[in-house]
Amino acid sequence: MQYAKGLFQSEKANIERMVERVVDSEYHQIQHFISESPWEWRPAFDSVATGISDALGENGGKVGLLIDESSHLKKGKKSVGVARQYCGTIGKVDNGQVAVYGGLSTANYYGLIDAALYLPKEWTDDDARCQKAGIPKAFRVHKSKPELAIDVVRRQKANGVKFDFIGADGLYGNSPYFLGSLDEMGLLFVVEVHSNERVYESEPKISIPEAKGGKGRKPSAYQCDSKSIEVRGLIASIAGQSWEDIDIREGTKGLLRCKSHVRKVYTWEKGAANARERLLVIRKTETTNGEEIKYAFSNAAQGQYSTTELAQMQSQRYFVERAFEDAKQEMGMSQYQVRGWLAWHHHMALVMLSMEFVLTEKMLFKNELPLLTSYDIREIFIKVYATKGTLEEVMAQIKYRHKQRKDDINRNRGR
Repeated sequence: MQYAKGLFQSEKANIERMVERVVDSEYHQIQHFISESPWEWRPAFDSVATGISDALGENGGKVGLLIDESSHLKKGKKSVGVARQYCGTIGKVDNGQVAVYGGLSTANYYGLIDAALYLPKEWTDDDARCQKAGIPKAFRVHKSKPELAIDVVRRQKANGVKFDFIGADGLYGNSPYFLGSLDEMGLLFVVEVHSNERVYESEPKISIPEAKGGKGRKPSAYQCDSKSIEVRGLIASIAGQSWEDIDIREGTKGLLRCKSHVRKVYTWEKGAANARERLLVIRKTETTNGEEIKYAFSNAAQGQYSTTELAQMQSQRYFVERAFEDAKQEMGMSQYQVRGWLAWHHHMALVMLSMEFVLTEKMLFKNELPLLTSYDIREIFIKVYATKGTLEEVMAQIKYRHKQRKDDINRNRGR
């Protein structure tokens, strides 16, 4: 597993740098292993998913299956799926690859378990280009990101991965297909929506209008007779006493708190025969830049969960962003120098396998080293295994760093 060693030991996760760090490694062997060797990546994904699911299940608490997309900036036109498209990494359109990922999280523990590469239509409409990149025929079909996300959810459900709810950002919360599919599967979700998402404060009347004057074609489309409102427009009508003070979790700067409000609303998709009942979860958090307000839909029944539980599930989405941060900074998630379909999936499988290892180490030492980070674990590999040094020296440095972090937490808690 020289490639996996290279992800930890090399400052950059490209093969040239890996060979410089990993003992007895050889460039062409690693290149063949990642780009051409026919080992199957899907069983590797599934093994990671099962391993992380089992590990988190032992920790207790609600486990979220968190969905989000991430981008990888790339030059040229040959890398599989690359195109000029919106890249969240830099917040604008640029040349890059985008994939939809699934991750599991509970409390402060997390890991990525699945990935689905997004193929723009310019790729799926060009069979020769797909053939050259090695994309299997079954995957040469354009799917939206919400469609890829539902594929991830169905796959993990079928694999027996254990989770209590689905979390995602507004791209998915504003997709009727995504939320409707979760409803059909009977899965609980707490999924963010954009502030301009429209809702009805009472159940709207949906009907097919009568034909006017008995002439012309008989109406067949359902219409709504009620007026909707943007979710951000509800804030002004919420009385001060209706907001609950919630303790979310222990963060790096002490206890994270928010104010939250939950109310029943209805949504209607144009042309649908019925409106859907939702719980709207509104969470207000004080930040250094002022007040941040987040909105989310849940299909939980009213009273099924407390406001605290819903707010905590909503806030858990933060950890998929932490997973991306760790994967990119410590496991070289975006630093690959491969172009083909097979190589891309091989790389992602080994990145996720590395994250599983990091997670198990954090949980193994959670009592002795509760502040252990991915950076700490990688530093041990770099300073002990890739260079000459002693484990005692590295651990002394890490423990001193943890003491500083703990002092910061205590100072912030006392404010």
